[in-house]
Amino acid sequence: MNRLTYFNLSLKTLVAILHILYSGMLAPLTAETERPDVVFIIVDDLNDWLGFMGGHPDAISPNIDAFAASGTQFSQAYCNSPQCRPSRTSLNHGIYPFKTGIYFNQRYEYETKITTPSMQRYFMDNGYRVASGGKVHHGGPGVVGDSLLNRPRDPKPSKGEDNFDALNPPNDGYALDVIDEEMGDFKVAQWAISEWTRKTEKPLFMSVGFYRPHRPLQVPKSYFEAFPLDSIRRPEEPKEDDWNDMPEFARHLARTHAHKPLHNGLSDHEFMVANDQWDPTIQAYHASIAFVDRQIGRLLDALEENPRGRETVVILVSDHGWHLGEKKHWCKGAIWEQTTHIPFIVRTSGVEAGSVCTQPISLIDVFPSLADLAGLPLPAYLDGKSVKPQLEDPTLARSPAISSYGEGNTSIRSEKWRYIRYEDGSEELYNHHADPNEWTNQAQIPEYREVKKRLAEFIPENQHRGLKVQDWFDKFQE
Repeated sequence: MNRLTYFNLSLKTLVAILHILYSGMLAPLTAETERPDVVFIIVDDLNDWLGFMGGHPDAISPNIDAFAASGTQFSQAYCNSPQCRPSRTSLNHGIYPFKTGIYFNQRYEYETKITTPSMQRYFMDNGYRVASGGKVHHGGPGVVGDSLLNRPRDPKPSKGEDNFDALNPPNDGYALDVIDEEMGDFKVAQWAISEWTRKTEKPLFMSVGFYRPHRPLQVPKSYFEAFPLDSIRRPEEPKEDDWNDMPEFARHLARTHAHKPLHNGLSDHEFMVANDQWDPTIQAYHASIAFVDRQIGRLLDALEENPRGRETVVILVSDHGWHLGEKKHWCKGAIWEQTTHIPFIVRTSGVEAGSVCTQPISLIDVFPSLADLAGLPLPAYLDGKSVKPQLEDPTLARSPAISSYGEGNTSIRSEKWRYIRYEDGSEELYNHHADPNEWTNQAQIPEYREVKKRLAEFIPENQHRGLKVQDWFDKFQE
């Protein structure tokens, strides 16, 4: 072999080696370049009173409805805990409340501190620019992000007219004499639009928290005017007392709201009825939903065009449901359908617009779904499962959704059934195909013994020590 031949061979070998090395260096860069932008939207205290969910016939939510029509709606989606702090801690970190003991907004000495990364941290560690604004975690946007926005405060009613206090009944609706631009959720949407339109090299992970319809139910008066008091329709009620077949523990839970004192001996519901506040509070809740729907619509409009030329993944959820008199209960703090049922909408490329999945999912599935749709590896510590398979085939079966409210109080929701077992061993069982309002408790009917047994297998045996609801009952004795 002459020197020229050897040189040519060596040069070809060197080029081949450099090509392999260069390709290896480019692989992660190319993957990152192709990763989608991800937008996670969470709404506070929003139940199924949305047009597309059919929770109330008078709901006005055209923007969220249009978003649902453009993606996949998960009609049987549930929270993992019916209070803000445990729900948001669980979904942002991907770990069930019964593993940590974080069951209530109030902290408890035996809770386990979360040590696994939040999804904001996870996306940042995987090359994303992270923006988080509004109420995403319980206290605000969290502490991880290249851009953070604390929840802006809202205007207040005139002095002497503000009826809000967290321990008071939820009849704190007020028609504010302000324009949208003065409200916190408008400012959150404006910030999110600004972050979205920034052109950067990195893909974007943005989590956006909207506050309404959280109490106080105070929004601009134009939204109240869309729901005249004489047109208000209350939730359906059964012909017989809904409490007749409920266990004593459940009745006590409904009446005391667990962590709240009574109002001069009256429950929230008894106060609402005695003071003729049921209809005004429904009006205020409707108005609050219509208001936040418009703010969310402004952001959704901006998301139609991606300034970075990437695919876009968008998920919208609520942190838990809300009662407005169903089962003679108000607000949150229970594990029935109204307190746990939430909107859960996913829009991404390749998804059939307007498709509906009726399989049960929950907020524990948010983190793994976002990571999976972004093409990132799923951390082993996550308790949930990605919904990506159901986006491709909505009929694929999933395990029931699990909701916890204090140690020993667990709801198991399958596509057809809701089974509840309380800390004192009492039970409720509802067939949602025949009884969507959960008016007929079938837990004591012998023919459903096997149904209960099958669903009870999903209740975790070793639940983390935490406050029991009975502790609240004992604190706020009637």
